[in-house]
Amino acid sequence: MNRMTNRQVWCDDIQPIENLCFEPVERSYMNVVVIRIIIVYILLMACALLIPLMWEQWLPMLIVDCVLAVAFVVNVALAHKIYNFKGYALRERDISYRTGIFFTSVTTIPFSKIQQVSLRMNLVSRIFKLYYVDVVNGSQSASNLLTIPGLTLENAERLKSLLINKADCDND
Repeated sequence: MNRMTNRQVWCDDIQPIENLCFEPVERSYMNVVVIRIIIVYILLMACALLIPLMWEQWLPMLIVDCVLAVAFVVNVALAHKIYNFKGYALRERDISYRTGIFFTSVTTIPFSKIQQVSLRMNLVSRIFKLYYVDVVNGSQSASNLLTIPGLTLENAERLKSLLINKADCDND
């Protein structure tokens, strides 16, 4: 007798993550990333100006600023690669989000575990009219929040309503 449990039936129709077609975030999200990088490096270079005040030497400040300038160029170049790796995929029973350039990670949340879906903007993303979709799941782990950045209002609203509807259907 070949009896299959609900878990086996559910697991048999799941695609491997490698086969998923991830929907990319908006292209203008790169601008948000670059502006955030610029702000961070301006603050770091301003902090480097404090070195002469502490040690009364200018050479360490120049070295730190040169290292920061090289790191800035590398980070801005990598910002363009970030776009290619960020994306989300919707399946029948869950949502997956992929991120990471060197260490790619994919976070998957079943619709039945979703407790809250919200939209937000920050100061930099507001300039480009991009939204973040925050999905809160019911886990007690530190990764109970999934954030999908860089979506237009239409895409963010569509994704939010779809997730809420799917979560309601799965919880009934």
